Amino acid sequence: SVVIQECYVQNTAREYAKLYAAEAEPLEGFGEVPEIIQIFLIHRPANNIPYATVEEELVGEFVKYSVKDGKEVNFLRRDSEAGQKCCTFQHWVYEKTNGNLLVTDLQG
Repeated sequence: SVVIQECYVQNTAREYAKLYAAEAEPLEGFGEVPEIIQIFLIHRPANNIPYATVEEELVGEFVKYSVKDGKEVNFLRRDSEAGQKCCTFQHWVYEKTNGNLLVTDLQG
């Protein structure tokens, strides 16, 4: 199911973010690492759509720091501290997994 896969992917990225934070936050001047929120899978066997995901509602305006298809250009990604940290995290995951995983669609 796509919903099960979505939950797995986001929570895998969240675990990598925790490892990244453990390496990056002790670096002098690095500061706080952006967090990936947890997503929960719920099973509703009596429903015609048996699986759904639930996550914390975040209120406010959001900036997309990375994209899925590469068609959008977002200068905030490279010009803001949060954007630079998101790009650094993406590169770190790619390197840590020997090019087998790339985290995309980071926003906040």
